[in-house]
Formats: sequence, structure tokens, C-alpha cells
Amino acid sequence: MLFAPKDFVLSLSLQRPRSVIILVKAGAPVDQIIAALSAYMGSGDIIDGGNEWYENTERRIHEASTKGLIYLCMGVSGGVAG
Repeated sequence: MLFAPKDFVLSLSLQRPRSVIILVKAGAPVDQIIAALSAYMGSGDIIDGGNEWYENTERRIHEASTKGLIYLCMGVSGGVAG
């Protein structure tokens, strides 16, 4: 990773909930970024992992909810290149 997840999360607004949109390649990279960031995020904070396979989205929604986080799956037209 090119950033320190803790420093990134701490740089976000102190106002809650904080929101992060992840635009990385689908699959394992999304899970890796979620794991890195969620370690420093708090209850009610929001992570959006972009549009991906619905089964991954459903799994991530469940995993995030066990940590008190909200996981969204908002599509971005054209993906990362768009």
C-alpha cells in the first residue's frame, strides 16, 4: 500500500459518520483495503467498495455490520478509468 491506513482515516473529518469510497480492482484488493481501513474506523462510519459481484457485496455488508460499519456498493460509471 502507498498510504498508511491509520493516517488516512485520521485525516478524515472528525464529524461522524466518516465516509470512504474505494476505487481499486475488484476482488481481493477490495477486501484488503477494507480490512486495513476498518481497523481505524468507528461505528456508523461508511465504506463504499464500488460495484462488484453481488455475493461479495452481501458478504462485505455482513462483515462490516459486525464491526458497526456500513458497507455500500455504489457503482461508478466506467469503473476506475471512468
